[in-house]
Amino acid sequence: MEATLAKLNRTAATALGAAIAASLVLAIVRVVMGGPPDELLLAAVAIVAAAGGIVLLALAYIGRMRADWATIAAVVPVTYLVLSTAPRSASFEAWPVARLILALACAAGYLWLALPMGRRIQYGVCCATMGVAAVFFTLWEPPPPKPVPIAKHLALLEAEVLQAMPGWTAKSQPMPAEVEKALGADEYLNLELTAPAGAYRVLVFITYNANAMSQVPHVPWVCMTQAGYRLKDMRQDDLPIAAIPGKEIQANVMLFEGGEGHQAARALMIQYFNVGGTYAWNRQVARFLATSGSLGQKGSFLSQTQVAVWLSPGSTEDPSEKTSRAYRIATEFVNVLVPLLEREYYPNLGGAEPASPKPALRIGG
Repeated sequence: MEATLAKLNRTAATALGAAIAASLVLAIVRVVMGGPPDELLLAAVAIVAAAGGIVLLALAYIGRMRADWATIAAVVPVTYLVLSTAPRSASFEAWPVARLILALACAAGYLWLALPMGRRIQYGVCCATMGVAAVFFTLWEPPPPKPVPIAKHLALLEAEVLQAMPGWTAKSQPMPAEVEKALGADEYLNLELTAPAGAYRVLVFITYNANAMSQVPHVPWVCMTQAGYRLKDMRQDDLPIAAIPGKEIQANVMLFEGGEGHQAARALMIQYFNVGGTYAWNRQVARFLATSGSLGQKGSFLSQTQVAVWLSPGSTEDPSEKTSRAYRIATEFVNVLVPLLEREYYPNLGGAEPASPKPALRIGG
């Protein structure tokens, strides 16, 4: 029985060594092919880890080291190989998936070798694995998402919004150059619309950054208060999108009142983010999605939408009530914007690469 178990262990060690060796070859090829510095660093570490694993297993195989201690030490390269390949494999591309399969083969072979060890040693191996994982995730950062250009210029959205909202008039308002620079958006639309009867004025503000890891754009609860307005109320509402069956987005609903210099002004605003096709109302969640939520996608983008309904002076309605006219107008615009942006402006990250828009049009107008 012991002879049979020893033979199986040697066979598993051989298979494990072969799998680590294959991973070593893949990592060397990756370095030779070149690439971003962070990827090359991970590949270089993988080379060192795989080479160390091969040496340890070889020494255990020929009996120059106690097999238990060699197996314990081998947990480092095996764990690292799994951790370094798993995040990349979320893209389902052939190269990362092949590396993950090899890493899992290493892990399977390692588990077979570790089974005959005593419980105390197995406990130590588990602790070592957790330590390697902790170090890895302390140093590892998710790969930056590939910037994705907008499929259609936002300046063209004005005509489509007016077509969907008959009777309304619109005027695009380009921002001063210094404000554009501070905004940092690749494209934006700042559109002022007036209701047919003139009782309401709506401001639609949309930004688009091809790079999802761009600075999360300025948010209204900061900018509006700095401009002298007072945030009276803020909540999150689930907004169904009638044109897309079953779709619902969660957005911020804010009520601003005039402060110093704006005593008579009141505005209801609906605001949300779209990061690579995922909607978010929370700024911190948007930041997380911008850094980690693009794994498995071809790329990612960052967009923010604000719809502000300004009430006429002397209006007594409570715009935060869902039955109010102001609230219905704001949600009506959201129901127009979401399908239009998804269908024609935001890139389809799950399909073919979007065509780059022609650079002739000026953003914002």
